[in-house]
Amino acid sequence: MSATLQLKDFISNRRLFDVIPPAVEVPVRQFPVTVHFAKRTHEDYLGQAYKKVMSIHKTLPQGGILVFVTGQREVDDLCKKLQRASKRLTDRKPERVGNKNDSRPEIEDKEIFEAYDIDRNEPEHQDDMFFSYGEDETNAGLNVDSSDGETESEMDTDSDDEDSAAHETTEEDGPVLSFLKGAECSSVLKASFKAISGMSGEPASVDESSNATIAEKSTPYVPCLSKCTEPASVSRARLHVLPLYAMLPASQQLRVFRDIPEGERLVVVATNVAETSLTIPGIKYVVDTGKEKVKNYDHATGMASYEVQWISKASASQRAGRAGRTGPGHCYRLYSGAAYGKDDLFPEFSEPEIKKMPVEGIVLMLKFMSIDKVANFPFPTPPNKESLVEAERCLNTLEALDSQGRLTSMGKAMAQYPMSPRHSRLLLTIIKILKSRQGCARSNFILGYAIAAASALSFTNPLLIRGDASRESKEDYPEPEHKDRDERKLQKKLRAVVRKERERFSISSSDALTISHALRLFESSENPAAFCRVHSLHLKTMEEMSKLRKQLLRLIVNHSKVCEEFAWNFGGSEDVEQAWRTESDKKPMLNEEELLGQGICAGWADRVAKKIQTFAGLSKEDRKVRATRYQSCALNDTIYLHRSSSVAQIPPEFVVYSELLNTKRSYMHGVTSVKPGWILKYASSLCTFSAPLEDPKPYYEPQNDQVYCYVSPIFSRHNWQLPLHSLPIKDATSRLQVFAWALLKGDVLPCLRVVQKLLAMSPSAVLGPPSQRRVGDLLSRLKIGRKLIDSRAALREAWKIDPDFLYPEIQAWIQEKYQSQFGAIWEQMHQEVLLQGRELFPKRFKKVEG
Repeated sequence: MSATLQLKDFISNRRLFDVIPPAVEVPVRQFPVTVHFAKRTHEDYLGQAYKKVMSIHKTLPQGGILVFVTGQREVDDLCKKLQRASKRLTDRKPERVGNKNDSRPEIEDKEIFEAYDIDRNEPEHQDDMFFSYGEDETNAGLNVDSSDGETESEMDTDSDDEDSAAHETTEEDGPVLSFLKGAECSSVLKASFKAISGMSGEPASVDESSNATIAEKSTPYVPCLSKCTEPASVSRARLHVLPLYAMLPASQQLRVFRDIPEGERLVVVATNVAETSLTIPGIKYVVDTGKEKVKNYDHATGMASYEVQWISKASASQRAGRAGRTGPGHCYRLYSGAAYGKDDLFPEFSEPEIKKMPVEGIVLMLKFMSIDKVANFPFPTPPNKESLVEAERCLNTLEALDSQGRLTSMGKAMAQYPMSPRHSRLLLTIIKILKSRQGCARSNFILGYAIAAASALSFTNPLLIRGDASRESKEDYPEPEHKDRDERKLQKKLRAVVRKERERFSISSSDALTISHALRLFESSENPAAFCRVHSLHLKTMEEMSKLRKQLLRLIVNHSKVCEEFAWNFGGSEDVEQAWRTESDKKPMLNEEELLGQGICAGWADRVAKKIQTFAGLSKEDRKVRATRYQSCALNDTIYLHRSSSVAQIPPEFVVYSELLNTKRSYMHGVTSVKPGWILKYASSLCTFSAPLEDPKPYYEPQNDQVYCYVSPIFSRHNWQLPLHSLPIKDATSRLQVFAWALLKGDVLPCLRVVQKLLAMSPSAVLGPPSQRRVGDLLSRLKIGRKLIDSRAALREAWKIDPDFLYPEIQAWIQEKYQSQFGAIWEQMHQEVLLQGRELFPKRFKKVEG
């Protein structure tokens, strides 16, 4: 079921159906709606919407008005403008014309023509003032002129434009109100208005023959004229203006369903959230600007942008239908019929979401279902090939797929979470790190923060007011001209108060952790709504974020029962919840922030940006921007760190971002500071490494029980030179040499350190050519068939089979006069090999990667 389903694409897909199946359509109950097109398509659609609402309010009968605009800012601006206009209208004293005993003001010609959208200056209206498709006989509603011309007081007209209309609930076409063709139509219609409205003081100049003619020709339409000729009763009514958009709190959204005060007219200014999701009672008139704000995504660059564009014909039909849900209505489209007929402006259907969003989650799920060739899957509407290629590249970077495109163990675990692969990678990375660090004191606390960070990055930023009135903010979102100096000063003070309040939960290393800490304070507050008011947070977003956090916690605990590799073994959901809620005012410690930062880096490793210095070639406009400039690993253009970001206090060298949004400039959102070592660890597939370096020398790491060598890494298309990095040695011979060297030095088993002065030659001799016999014997013995003894674990297994393995080879390295003491050392070696690295070297200096 869908309000705008592309049925043809679905049932005609031969991959889904060999034979086209029958389609059963169950139409919704719909009252007749008359659709009116404008004669001209104006660029200032917001100004035209204002004029049309005021025209309807002044001249047409009671009934709610629904106006469609593109975004929250336009909703707020139009609401304020209509409220001011309504106040001026109700404060204005009505002018009395004619008999003092009249209870109604005189009806002017312009009000009559304005009510029916007639421009008397148009040449074509002198012959055919009204042109519309006819009404169904069973629904004898009024068919007014389709042109959207305003009177001179409301809108300028263009004599070159044509009228066009379409009634969407009738079948027959025909002329309507043809009696208006005569030259005296204005005076006759004016007299008829007065007669129908029961007004006294009819002019005697209207003779009987004229009245007889009007009565004869307009008999079928008198009932509807009586409904539509109450200008005096509605022109002074107050407008009850209400906004409606997705980010509006639920309590304010529900106001559109409540009864309005008597004598007021409901005006709802909404985004396309009111297009199909709900039915507002009492709506009789729809004003359709024909515009919507769409979030477009560039799969090649990862850049998102909000663009105002024309809606589809399916959306236009849905908007018009809002006027016919509770009774007959009218839809005023603020664009011409000629523009509507162009498919390049108004396509039949909107582009499906699958073509406008990243599809790595879809690709991961299909891979998990053993569908390796995702491009061959019979999508009803297939995504672009570029997006599929980008999705596989992303999953490869996240280590969900191997080089052959097959799922890894990490990918299988990620697929079991009903969320974006990036967010599940964050959680699984934190779990994996904490499991490798058995002695972490606050494991449940860190996991709680990781879950909150994944929740925070799943929603839009809940901060309602930017914490810094920076120059770039004013350029991207200029303040309306009507704001006076006092109002701007008040807003500046409010921003200062909000900034001070937000310092309570600000974490300078990450925007995600800042929102996570705010979520802790939100959940622990006695009055969450008041907390959001004080800190200028969006209540609905915070509530949804809190629900997602609790759901993710339950999922982790449940998946721990079926996935041993990424199982959480440090407690149940109650333990994590308790650790999360206790000491809510305290922020994570520095080492905990770094650990969480690694998880975020793992999820967004392909969205790294490096700070760049300002150079002299900038334009004057760019030099005014005070935001820190960065260069993304995926783009050639400069991107910016917004000054409202928590990370902007001390801009780091490297960051990752969750989203890149292009307004007037490209700004990063969801920014987290990262270290070069993390980039090398979690984005190694995007790095190019040099050959192993001889200086610094290779080494053995007891924590991981592996031998490493140093390499010089280069990252991204921009060839960023990163600090030296250590990688596991791939060459078997080199690996044996380094392990033998570390073993003799006492880096594998510390008991051998005491015999360094007793050795016949330096252990570093094993790194060179095997010219010495003892070197060749030791390296040869470390090979058992195809198996290499190149780690402490491998040595432990060899000693289980043969306790005397390597005894003569190591003893040969000790001077002959001290070889009798080697037996005691050998026994100690067998005891130490059973221990773990952290037990053998508790005070060992931990090498910092990079």
